[in-house]
Amino acid sequence: MVVILAAILRFWQLGTLPPGLYRDEAFNGLDALNVLDGHHALFFTANNGREPAYIYLTALFVGSLGRSALAVRLGAAVAGTLTTLLVYKLAQVWYGRIPAILAAFTWAVTLWPVHLSRIGLRPILLAPFLAATFWLGTLAYRRQKSWLWLLAGLVYGSAYYTYLAVRFTPVLLLALAIFLIWRGQWRRLWPGAIWFGLGTAVALAPFAILIMQQPDILLGRTGQVSILNTAVNHGHFWLTLGQQIGQSLGMFLWHGDTILRHNPAGRPVFDWFMAVPFLAGLGWCAKNWRRPVAMALLLWTGTMLGPTILAADAPHFLRASGLLPDVIILPAIGLAQLWQWKRLPQLWRQAAVILLAAGSLAMTVRDYAAYANSPDTAYLFETAAADLARQINDELVGTAVFVDERFWSGWPSLSFLVNENRVNLFQAESGLPPTAPPFTIYAWPYGPLDFVPALLPANALITVERGSLARGDLEPEPYPLYVRYAVQPPLRPAPPAANFDNQYFLQQASAIPSQKNELVVELIWQMNKTTTPLPKVFIHVTDIKGLIGQDDSPIGGEIWPAAWWQSGQQVREIHHIPLTGAYNPTRHQIIIGLYDAQTGVRLPLLSAAGDVTGDSWELNIDE
Repeated sequence: MVVILAAILRFWQLGTLPPGLYRDEAFNGLDALNVLDGHHALFFTANNGREPAYIYLTALFVGSLGRSALAVRLGAAVAGTLTTLLVYKLAQVWYGRIPAILAAFTWAVTLWPVHLSRIGLRPILLAPFLAATFWLGTLAYRRQKSWLWLLAGLVYGSAYYTYLAVRFTPVLLLALAIFLIWRGQWRRLWPGAIWFGLGTAVALAPFAILIMQQPDILLGRTGQVSILNTAVNHGHFWLTLGQQIGQSLGMFLWHGDTILRHNPAGRPVFDWFMAVPFLAGLGWCAKNWRRPVAMALLLWTGTMLGPTILAADAPHFLRASGLLPDVIILPAIGLAQLWQWKRLPQLWRQAAVILLAAGSLAMTVRDYAAYANSPDTAYLFETAAADLARQINDELVGTAVFVDERFWSGWPSLSFLVNENRVNLFQAESGLPPTAPPFTIYAWPYGPLDFVPALLPANALITVERGSLARGDLEPEPYPLYVRYAVQPPLRPAPPAANFDNQYFLQQASAIPSQKNELVVELIWQMNKTTTPLPKVFIHVTDIKGLIGQDDSPIGGEIWPAAWWQSGQQVREIHHIPLTGAYNPTRHQIIIGLYDAQTGVRLPLLSAAGDVTGDSWELNIDE
């Protein structure tokens, strides 16, 4: 049941929550494509360098499912779900069945591992390898079987192909070995440690040889973010170190990672339902520190905080992923103590544990739903680039698609999600050759667009559309990432739906409720003569109480200048209108009109005979 719960939390809408596809995920997808093309590697140098395990796992899913966010993230969801079993096995061999079930549950529902299981990045792979290493190592230590020591070493050596935080684990293993020797257990470590080392060496040998050939692999990214770097500590190493330690210790209950792609900004690892159990588990380990299973958790926590303490932006939930599944076991110990506390009646203590567990699950679902649906999360996962890719892939077969080269080089999610054979890349400065319809241009709206009108024939239907909003990490305001000009043969001649002052003719109009509280209105205009500036279109959505939504913008938005318009051209514009409530065609009206941008005076609506019938036109939803 716990594994099923873990799977639900990790697989539900995996391809769309979080929205978009962040560039680090897309780089994994691009490297997976290279793997499928036969380019195999032990270390992938793009995007500051990455270990290979997650990329090869991603290649399996990209090869079977194609280019999609789901394919990139599926490996993380599978690994995160299966880790539930390994957490159970580790906690069971250390503490028994009840703490093991509770540890598996806390892994399943804690937001930190849930989120790491829903993004296509490699840190989630470190947890199962560490859990398996300590589980197998414990069995080998107790049973004194050489093959178990060897197997544990093979698993541990393989962990070096997952994520760079594993490089702190030799310190952890050495500290634990010293503790066991101090406790007089050296006979249990010998000769098992030799078999463990042999297994590690066998698994690690290919990677070690590569590092000897390319030593920059070892410290390339580490040197950039280390607090030893004066660019990070600003000449105050000890002050920076103290701040890093305090921020890292506070991540569990006080203030977590503030980088929105890693975590709902500032949310600590444990919610209020798990805070007391976590402290109780930590207290139990401190009280029983002479027991190896208690000291192992304390050493694991202290050591694997190192990667986030010694690097910028502490606490950093990706660099701290070596703490998993260690810290997940701590609240399980506290819950198990409550479950077995003899001073309370059995029904009360078990009900208390169930309520705490259910409360933590509810908090995770609530917080993650708010996080995944937040506009800020969409911006930082580069949803606009994913939307651009979707629109390109949706273009009809036979349509020539031109894409500004800066999108292809600047947003790796685009080059992953779209096959390069589907598009023609161009540079705005060089323009485009004349092309017969149908064709579509995806242009950067903040550079020169002078080449566009020369490509647009007079007798054509031209769709003018702004792209989704984007915002970079350091940019204060969102902006449309791209503009789309789609050129098709014109509509058949027909009387206009509305005639405004014999100058602007509304050929067609339609409206579709696209979301719960949004209305998408498409208008197709043809004009007799142009004025400068172009009049503004107003669209009012009303009920008996007044406006529930509106949009005002020049015809064609601000991306269709009056000078571009040619006689005979038809221009389709798309308006996304947020509403204060759900649209209901039986109660709501859609009113459309034009007004002079300078005076605010509305243009008259004329009948077929040329008589003034009003200053606006009503669109019925069934039209």
